[in-house]
Amino acid sequence: MWKWILYSLILLNIGFFAWSSRSGIPLVQVNEINELDDAVRLLLLKEQPDESAAEEQNIEKALACFSVGPFARKTEVRAAKKKMQKWNIDAKRRVHKTSAEGFWVIIMPLKTRKAANRKIKKIKELGIKDYFLVATGSQKNAISLGVFSKSSSAQRRLKEMNKKGVKAKIIGVDLPKRSYWLDWLATGTPLTANQLGMLQNTFKGVGKVSLNCSM
Repeated sequence: MWKWILYSLILLNIGFFAWSSRSGIPLVQVNEINELDDAVRLLLLKEQPDESAAEEQNIEKALACFSVGPFARKTEVRAAKKKMQKWNIDAKRRVHKTSAEGFWVIIMPLKTRKAANRKIKKIKELGIKDYFLVATGSQKNAISLGVFSKSSSAQRRLKEMNKKGVKAKIIGVDLPKRSYWLDWLATGTPLTANQLGMLQNTFKGVGKVSLNCSM
């Protein structure tokens, strides 16, 4: 009985092998075709246009702006904004923060706080005003005699101290600086060359630039 079952299985395998050989399609070809289909699908997906990238480009174009500035003071930028509103230009104020070179007149740090306080007492006796003790940082126990945005002003203060017998020096420092700009969308009302000239005649150093903005 078992011999007949074994012979039957062998005959079935031989028959299946003979059929697959006549058809000319190896058994692995089915898997290869599936893999090829997957590769084609992946390729087609990669070749599809990136809609999100196109949307980002459109957003960038929509947020192209014109900007007028810089204005040194808030009063200037307010006045310029009112003038531009009369020209139907709806501009928004933007604050630009930078640093500028400063000049610090200083009595260099003394060894102890007591020594610094004694120096301050002498300064008071000389009638010197506008000073303060530096309590922390790299210049701890120094005495500040003024910070200036112009070198000429710092030199004038230094000469005044030298005349009174106070030994001081000038060191460079970074000073915070603010400037103001007026931004509006490039799709809005344009600023004519004549109007820009009117602003430049009123506010020194003002110009017009193009930039990307977030209104």
